Amino acid sequence: MPSEDLRKHAEDVLSLLGNDLKTPVNADDIKGQLERFLEYGVPLNQAKQTLLKKYGASASVSTQALEITKLTDLQPNLRSVKIIAQVVSINPKDITVKGEPRQIFSGILRDETGSVSFTSWHDIQVERGDVVEIGNAYTNEWQDAVQLNIGNKTQIEKRDKDALPKETFEPTKCSINKIHTGMGALDIEVCILELQKKDVEVNGESKTMFHGVFGDETGKIPFTAWHDFKLKEKETISLIGGYVKSWRGIPQISFDKDAKVKKVKKDGVSIDKIPERKLRMFEVEEQSGLYDVSVEGRVIEVQQGSGFILRCPECKRMLLEGECQIHGSVDGVADLRVRCVIDDGSGSVSAIFNREISEMVLGKTMDECKEMEPSALMDLMKDILFAKVFSLKGNTMRDRFGTRFIPHDVEKVEVDVKKDAEELISILSNGGI
Repeated sequence: MPSEDLRKHAEDVLSLLGNDLKTPVNADDIKGQLERFLEYGVPLNQAKQTLLKKYGASASVSTQALEITKLTDLQPNLRSVKIIAQVVSINPKDITVKGEPRQIFSGILRDETGSVSFTSWHDIQVERGDVVEIGNAYTNEWQDAVQLNIGNKTQIEKRDKDALPKETFEPTKCSINKIHTGMGALDIEVCILELQKKDVEVNGESKTMFHGVFGDETGKIPFTAWHDFKLKEKETISLIGGYVKSWRGIPQISFDKDAKVKKVKKDGVSIDKIPERKLRMFEVEEQSGLYDVSVEGRVIEVQQGSGFILRCPECKRMLLEGECQIHGSVDGVADLRVRCVIDDGSGSVSAIFNREISEMVLGKTMDECKEMEPSALMDLMKDILFAKVFSLKGNTMRDRFGTRFIPHDVEKVEVDVKKDAEELISILSNGGI
């Protein structure tokens, strides 16, 4: 093995040892010991692990920290992670920590297996498109997705492009229903269902973004374009490039000037062919987030926290005894909501109706609900909702509290009990279900 490569392995061991060394040692010492192990035929990873134990490495440090981890194999709460990936995007962001201004850097990394978001608490001196080897990083979970974190002890080294397989840079041909958070470049044909232009400020610089909704024969997905491709609603386009990120668990397509966008003139995706995506509850529970889907089920619980509430004007959280958990005592903003659990026999989800939908379902305005005693309002909601069947259309997200359905459309389903009973009897009479 070349001396410079062995030196790098020695530095890997040293970085994993950190500052809590039982015996002082430097990279040259480690390199010399690795050379002797290799002379006796000891596998490199075994030699490195032996040295980690010799110098008192934490029990949580294993050979996994010495090996390259593919992005698709990353899990929350890993330590001493090493990866090789390409920088898809990187942006500085000014934040406040304990009252002090700080600047962090966040973006997207990708390899041949997928992509992952990352956050660094210092300037890592890399640019979009760079291929880098990152060692001694760690992971956590943010909005139901894995995030890679780069700390002060993390090592970053730029690598040649051939350090990654060529498929890393090749787009994946797919349809919308196959898209998931973590995918890299796409090759997809879609119809532009909705399109809006918005001026935003990014790191003190004014930029124009275009956002909306794509659709094909398998479903819909939100998108954001950071370049003016002269997009128009109802047009069908071919998109090659970009990447998939997550917002509250819901996959979104994001792309910029490096993407290839071409108008499809004939035999493209038709708006008329875009279906309603109707799912069973167990399918919803399996996903971290879904966009514009529909479910149908029976209300089995009207939850506490339903009814007339006051929200914090800053973060929109519900006030408890007149106070926000984040902003303290504030003047609350009036709102009306319904929180309920809906079940279809295959699973259940918690649904949250906004003011408009709550007023429609309850047949009362927010002001009318405000004048009612809380217990009387709860009784009314139970009378109207409990054991009734509803059809919901909207988005889903999942957090530590479970799966939540945020509908934009709710409709009560009238059930013909007699007809359903007769159909069930008929099925059972013919040999079962």
